[in-house]
Amino acid sequence: RRASLMHLKNVLPDAELVLQRLKGGGVTGFSESEIDRMRATFMRHRVPDSQDVHKDDLSNILKHLGYMHVDDAMVAQMAMEVSDYATMEFGDFGNFMSKYAKFEHEKFKEVFNSYDEDGNGVLDGEEIIKFLASLGYTPLRSTVKEAMDLVDLDRSGTLEFEEVVLLMHLYRHSEGFSRDEVSELSHIFQNEDKVKRPGDIEETVPAERLASLLTKFFGPAYADTARKLGAELLARTNAGDSDDEEDQALGLHFSEALVWARRLRDQEFEGYREAFDKFDQDGDSLISQSELKELLVVLGFTLFQPALDEMILQAKVRGDWHDMGSDQTLDYDAFVHFMRLVHETEGFMEHEMEEIRQTFVKFDEDKSKDIDAVELNDMLHYLGYSTKIDEVQRLLGRMDYDPSSTLDFREFVRFMRLHREGELRVTKDAFEKHKNENSVLTEVSARIALRELASADQMALGRQVASQGTATSSSGIDFEALPIGGPLDFEAFVTWAEHCRNQRVVELRKRAGFSEAEINRFQKLFEAHDTSGTGDLNTDEVTRLLINLGFPLRTVEEQQAVVQQLDEARKTAAERGIEGAAEGKISLWVVVQLLRSLYRRDDKQTMNKVTRAAQQCRFQASEVTEFQEVFMSWCDHDSRYADDSVDPETGETVDDSKALSKSSLLRLLRSLGLKIEGKDRSILDSKVMELAEDSKVDFADFLRLMRWMMDTNYCNISRAVSGAA
Repeated sequence: RRASLMHLKNVLPDAELVLQRLKGGGVTGFSESEIDRMRATFMRHRVPDSQDVHKDDLSNILKHLGYMHVDDAMVAQMAMEVSDYATMEFGDFGNFMSKYAKFEHEKFKEVFNSYDEDGNGVLDGEEIIKFLASLGYTPLRSTVKEAMDLVDLDRSGTLEFEEVVLLMHLYRHSEGFSRDEVSELSHIFQNEDKVKRPGDIEETVPAERLASLLTKFFGPAYADTARKLGAELLARTNAGDSDDEEDQALGLHFSEALVWARRLRDQEFEGYREAFDKFDQDGDSLISQSELKELLVVLGFTLFQPALDEMILQAKVRGDWHDMGSDQTLDYDAFVHFMRLVHETEGFMEHEMEEIRQTFVKFDEDKSKDIDAVELNDMLHYLGYSTKIDEVQRLLGRMDYDPSSTLDFREFVRFMRLHREGELRVTKDAFEKHKNENSVLTEVSARIALRELASADQMALGRQVASQGTATSSSGIDFEALPIGGPLDFEAFVTWAEHCRNQRVVELRKRAGFSEAEINRFQKLFEAHDTSGTGDLNTDEVTRLLINLGFPLRTVEEQQAVVQQLDEARKTAAERGIEGAAEGKISLWVVVQLLRSLYRRDDKQTMNKVTRAAQQCRFQASEVTEFQEVFMSWCDHDSRYADDSVDPETGETVDDSKALSKSSLLRLLRSLGLKIEGKDRSILDSKVMELAEDSKVDFADFLRLMRWMMDTNYCNISRAVSGAA
């Protein structure tokens, strides 16, 4: 027993104090870690400009500290016993906490006895789980087992009451997280930038970093909840601010970060409980696998049987399954464990995760373990999308939960889940449209649905330019030749839809992410420079074509660089199955790969320019994203009314340069409520000319213009912006 206690003290240093309190017949006297936890929460809930908390906040304080089923009447009674005033200082608060701890202790004893049906004074593992659940906790089997192994001092496999009290103390000490989870959060916490206020003993993490810290720990799917908790923390922090140095905004200690992490998990579990109860229609506290599939769709995950089977097997291996002999039903505890697995992998199977990891590594060109906008654009082109760098920047701004203007691997996996769910929704619509009364597709209707998917797909080939330079309206797939066979349910139809799309992607990669209108434009230029009519260009003809497209090749160095990039374009073209590329021929598709390389170089330069501008203007990543949304929406508005930017045959935008003219800029500013006349108009014109000689303001210059306006409060813009917010 002594050895077991020493082992426990390595994890829970104040374990012996807890036992001494029990032997003394009470719970008075808190450990140092408990006092630190209480003090941090007390400081967050102070009445503004004071050192006290209000009695009305005591119930919320207890809930924040993890006390379940808080008895408001008992709280009010104990508060009156401690102090006659409406508020209490920290000393009185400590006395109140001692009273409530004793009340809770008695409650534990009462519940313990109710589950000790044979009166032998011990509870086994399943009884402990029921004990915790009755107190309002969501006990995870693996975490409970880990905790029981630590507090089972006599190694009996069961817990006496004093060991249960130790378990509850350990549970609160770790906020219900496992040792691995606490270690992971600690690692994230330690990697955050720290601050140290005058008088502080140790460094803390700024309060405004809580949302980012929680998102890194729980994953991008919980970014919104993390932001709400971060806002709550900042509201409490700012409410307690004053000019007094002692009352300045507090930073986060790790113990408090752990409390906020538990708050988020509580909300996660509440959401699971609500969803579980909704689908548990017969009220037997179990859901079937078919109900689980429907529930998962509501939660944002479309999983098919192989994925379910694999995750159930993983749950069994972890010991997190309620019935090791049955796969057909889940109780709430098993459902929570299952959802934990789903969120760890965003619902992807092991082999899918490996493919996603390989894709991430492939396009993480600088090996930074993050993907920036240019690298994400490359990846989307590889997947068959026709995207522009500005579109990807906007997408990245919405997906970058950190925000850091890049996607780490976890954010990238989340991106891939949202991408897959979007594809499945389109596939589902096609299936629902053509299914019969038995909710299946016949062979004929399946071919029709697949053909419609190909034409409706935003990545469909449309008018594809073949290797000989001729256009065709074929999707490149012979649908009649597909060996579909018998009727298809939705899962089988998805398999065929993915097969057809994979075939299209192979062809789309030849286009290197360019749209149909752009390919048409390049083809016309190619034919104009193909003086021999052979379908291949020589180096001089390629040079003239590039100059015609606006690429400067004035120096020998620039021309040599293009020759080197042309060699790389041939290699890429050969990898993508373009005939003749390996023999050194320069076909249209080789030129297309070269153009992608050159546009990519320009995109990188544009990104660097924007990054420098944001740094010089001292804008945060979130502010840059907001400015970009405004800038891009006005650029899109202008492009719709610019006749020379639209291909007359396809209706697609050809000129994708993003810049605002002075007239567009004026309309944008006036839409914010600014009154710009006379002298103010002249001042703006001069500033625009200073930034851009051609009076076309790109996004980097737009950021600089916004900084100047905000610093000078041009036309009272601060009032206009705050009013819009």
